[in-house]
Amino acid sequence: MYGIKRLAEVEKKDGFLFRLDTRVKIAFLAYGSIFSMILDSVWALTGIFAFSVFLALGARLDWGKVKALGFMVILITWGTIFSQAIFYYQEPRTVLFCLVEQQTPFLGSLLGEVSFYTEGMEYGAIQSLRFSFMLVLGMTYCWTTDSGEMFRGMLRLKAPFIISFMTVTAVRFLPVLIDEFSMVILACRMRGGRLLSLNPWRMATAWLKIIRPVLLNCYRRSNVLALSLQGRGFSPENRPGLDLEQGLTQAQWVLVLAGGGVTFLVLAAKGTYWLYVTGLFYSSELRRLYEFTRLYL
Repeated sequence: MYGIKRLAEVEKKDGFLFRLDTRVKIAFLAYGSIFSMILDSVWALTGIFAFSVFLALGARLDWGKVKALGFMVILITWGTIFSQAIFYYQEPRTVLFCLVEQQTPFLGSLLGEVSFYTEGMEYGAIQSLRFSFMLVLGMTYCWTTDSGEMFRGMLRLKAPFIISFMTVTAVRFLPVLIDEFSMVILACRMRGGRLLSLNPWRMATAWLKIIRPVLLNCYRRSNVLALSLQGRGFSPENRPGLDLEQGLTQAQWVLVLAGGGVTFLVLAAKGTYWLYVTGLFYSSELRRLYEFTRLYL
């Protein structure tokens, strides 16, 4: 289970992303979330996903983390494409192949016709790029940012103290939660329990036996944490030892402003194109902008 526990640990290395101020990282997470929502072109989404992969590889993360990240991306991609290929109901749609026909015994009368649609697979691939981009970007941020720096960065951005504190507390509890799961799973195996089974009921029962003690221990630990904070007179107004006045360097300001400028330009281009599509505003001088936005954004 050491490999699983390692996935929740922050890397302790020296590199560009590790030295970068947390506020800059949070700003780029915000820019990334905007891009993931407004971009529709396969080329643009592939580009930002490749950029997030480049950041993850450039941070020289532990190879186990890289493999786990790749596995999660594959799961997200496969699950999104599979679900959209089946449940795609927009028109037009082209049947790639049929899983269940109306004449299929039992399933045909129960589910009706179940088919794989080409347009659904294409739509699912585009959506998976959005999810995968934010997954890689978010996990890279978590693995390259110490929880203390994360806390101070959120406070410097004027985030509410309680929200910042609870966010960092949740991040710090991840290794503890993984330890709890590993111990319960080990105990289950030593008693002859099987985590995987062809019988769905038996497998669900086994996992409920694992989840129940983990939830109880988490509840107990949260009570202990709350009592210790109350006993020490913890108050959001008292922030000893927190340096909240540190400013960004000139290079970091350049990064933030450049990212914000690119985000604003993309938003402006998409907004102008939306006004054209809805018929609210059209200018013949902006035809190249409309074409560029339609093809590449």
